[in-house]
Amino acid sequence: MKKLQLSSLVFVSMLLLLNSCQKPDQEIVPTKESEVGVSNKTAKQSLLPCPQQVFALVLGGNGGSPIPAGYLSYICKVDLCTNPVGFSFISQLKINNVAVTDVTGICDNPGIVDFGYAVTGINSNFPKKLLRFQISTGISNIVNATTDALQDIEYYPPTNLYVAIKEGTSQLMKVAVPSGICTAFSPVGPTSQYNGLTVVGNKLQAISGNTTLICNPTSGDIFEYPATGGNYTGKYSYKNLAANSPWTMKELGFYFDDCCQKRWVVGSSNGFLSHNLNITPCILPNPNFLINTKPIYDFMSKK
Repeated sequence: MKKLQLSSLVFVSMLLLLNSCQKPDQEIVPTKESEVGVSNKTAKQSLLPCPQQVFALVLGGNGGSPIPAGYLSYICKVDLCTNPVGFSFISQLKINNVAVTDVTGICDNPGIVDFGYAVTGINSNFPKKLLRFQISTGISNIVNATTDALQDIEYYPPTNLYVAIKEGTSQLMKVAVPSGICTAFSPVGPTSQYNGLTVVGNKLQAISGNTTLICNPTSGDIFEYPATGGNYTGKYSYKNLAANSPWTMKELGFYFDDCCQKRWVVGSSNGFLSHNLNITPCILPNPNFLINTKPIYDFMSKK
């Protein structure tokens, strides 16, 4: 009997001991060490690659708009998250092995891996065309003729809308894909021509690189349009200093980066890549130089 009682006491003691060992695992109390662990996890998450890739349309010459004849057309990859910014050649645009000249804008072909759309200007060897191209090879096909010569085409996902600038003007056009039919998206803008177009949230912004209407004497007037179309509803300034005028002169690519936090990015046909964190008129900062590249005429992002 005594042996039985002794065995029972030993068994109960072992249960109590096991229970006391399990409690710390069941009742986790936050400590400074655990908070540091959470912070490190958040930091690692913030360093993950951006969900989209950024590509640039590079032409083999420095010109205004309409683009002069004969400029070869290339696709390059831009990594805005690196320092210095990464920039590498990907492909040359060709149709049936014929080099395409004067491509004036590129945008995403949504949902199709490795493909984008492009438009050509009036002086291209394939003028006023909507193209579909493979990013990695540059192999291109004509989708349709466009009813206007276009530049800087952009895709706005929520409305499945394509908007471009009518080449050499400040007229924004809605582009029907794949028919190529162009209709006015907004009234003619307040400057003689727009040089770049980008999507910022649920708005579109067009930049006039050389003009100083909004923050004289700094250049880069920006006009904001609702995604539904109509007249502009806001105006801002890239505030490019006169001493740095080549950053925004002539034709240029315009891109809003909300992943690497470069914000408003401009690629000039003169080969200068710059960015600005704040486009509020006449309030610092002015744009900052990033890298000296090839002549960039447009950007596109691809998820």
